[in-house]
Amino acid sequence: MIANQHENGWEIIYHRAHALLAAQIAGNWNKKDRPQRIIETVAAISHHDDVEKEWEGNHLTPAGAPLDFTLATKTGDIKNLKEFTNNARYRGRWVAMLISMHMSFLNEGKRGESPELDIFLDEQLENQEKWRKELGITKQEAEAAYAFFQWCVRAACRRHIASL
Repeated sequence: MIANQHENGWEIIYHRAHALLAAQIAGNWNKKDRPQRIIETVAAISHHDDVEKEWEGNHLTPAGAPLDFTLATKTGDIKNLKEFTNNARYRGRWVAMLISMHMSFLNEGKRGESPELDIFLDEQLENQEKWRKELGITKQEAEAAYAFFQWCVRAACRRHIASL
């Protein structure tokens, strides 16, 4: 969850609501500047946080405050990450590739924390290469699409913060 503290308490934004706002930003982007496969890109953006289920489990800090996603320090449940990335394939290779790139971006800094995580990250890099070949795109084209993806996600974060 995204937890913003303000004078009256907390603003809690579920990851899925944040993802929807990011997808709305992408879907309304200037048509002449949109990346290729905009519909699939919007689908990936709208589902990029579906692994998070804030309504399940304990999401409080030891002090009892809402646990903002930036404060979560654990590696995460690799089983959930694998399931999430595998399920993204049902939306198509483009969506799966962008979701996989996002999982790599979020978790690559944790490489070396566990053999299971390292295997997961290696699988993501292999899948991304395979999907680029199947889609007939270069690594640079994939990176450009992911840069747009990331920009929309960050713009949604800035929008949430600006709403306080």
